[in-house]
Amino acid sequence: MVRFTLPVLQQIDQDFEVNKSIITNFLLFQLGWFACVLGGAYGYPLLGSLVALVIITYHCYRAPDIVQESRLLLLALIVGLIFESIITSQGLARYSNGQVLDFIAPLWMILMWPLFATTLNLSMRWMKGLAPIFVAIAGAVFAPLAYYAGSQLGAVSYDDQIVSLSVIAIAWALLLPSLVIMSMKLDGYNTSPVKSAVKEYPQHV
Repeated sequence: MVRFTLPVLQQIDQDFEVNKSIITNFLLFQLGWFACVLGGAYGYPLLGSLVALVIITYHCYRAPDIVQESRLLLLALIVGLIFESIITSQGLARYSNGQVLDFIAPLWMILMWPLFATTLNLSMRWMKGLAPIFVAIAGAVFAPLAYYAGSQLGAVSYDDQIVSLSVIAIAWALLLPSLVIMSMKLDGYNTSPVKSAVKEYPQHV
């Protein structure tokens, strides 16, 4: 019969909590993304924005270092505001609902940037172990797919889809590595990998 020492059990409990946080983080991000996009598509932009704000607030509240994590999300918000407003003002994206000014993207779209940033120190933490070139490739591939999915759901439209998605791909190839670097400096979650407790504390039979 296998018997674990107390440190081993503590490590197992810690790993379980970390995995639970990662899964919860991923699911909340998906919930926020769909709430924003579907809210924008079906005329409920404020509802989508509210859902995103609640998730972002909860994420910061749960962070062991709320100041560092809040700084990361604030920087992501600023980057999103600038980038999405450039895309909007240049006519590269047209939104169905939620746009107050012609040259500024809707709030729900801007909030998706800090919403995405909530994953950088949890469910997307693995990107920190990749070389910057691979992070850039991931940004260039997956970001346009997300924007395309938004257009298919009716939240956004493009006059010239190829041009718009190409600009988005190039921008995200630069912005995603920058966001990952920022998350390394501003890590409000203490989920760095630890040595296996089983190796450090042998089992006793």
